Amino acid sequence: MYGRRSRFKWFIIIFIPLLVALYLFVDHNLERTLNEIAKSKAQLTGQEIITRAVNEKVALKTEYQDLVVVHKDGEGRIVLIQPNTVKINRMMAETLLHVEAGFAELEKQNFSIPLGQALGSRIFAGYGPGIKVRMLPAGQVSADFIDSFEEAGINQTRHLMSLRVSGRIKVVVPFNDEEIDVKMTVPVAETIVVGQVPQTYMMLKNQGKILGLSAD
Repeated sequence: MYGRRSRFKWFIIIFIPLLVALYLFVDHNLERTLNEIAKSKAQLTGQEIITRAVNEKVALKTEYQDLVVVHKDGEGRIVLIQPNTVKINRMMAETLLHVEAGFAELEKQNFSIPLGQALGSRIFAGYGPGIKVRMLPAGQVSADFIDSFEEAGINQTRHLMSLRVSGRIKVVVPFNDEEIDVKMTVPVAETIVVGQVPQTYMMLKNQGKILGLSAD
């Protein structure tokens, strides 16, 4: 009887610490892996919302000549490329509205991560109960209008105009939540400038950013 109790006592002494250590190990790895997967998925979702808003709602109906006014001399050479700030501001404001509308629908895109995947198992990645992850908009959405010049051939320069949109998403997992930054640069218009790029516009180009807006 005494021997049986002694063995049980040693079993408890050894088993309980091992069980606690295993729990802490699994809990730590589960939390870390779960957060990484959730943030990666939320980041991708946010970028898709931004890209879709710019491409489908703005870029499709925007032409290069809508955003700039090109001045030429008597011989047809470009002497000045002037940004059309009114139309650029209107385009940026419209972009913000569409992106905010997309972010407002984030909660409808909640998803679950299988427990096997959250534990980092390759074999059981698609198995186990799902751990629910929620996504919520956090903070303001902002947009910058940027441009770039690059060589496109002999005496030719490619002028690319893009929108750089930034926002924040709150990722909520069991017992934890974290906000992440989502940024995406999406081209909206471009053209090939034949001849020398006017120095007047190159001064604007060197600023790296012409205009910036944020949603109220």
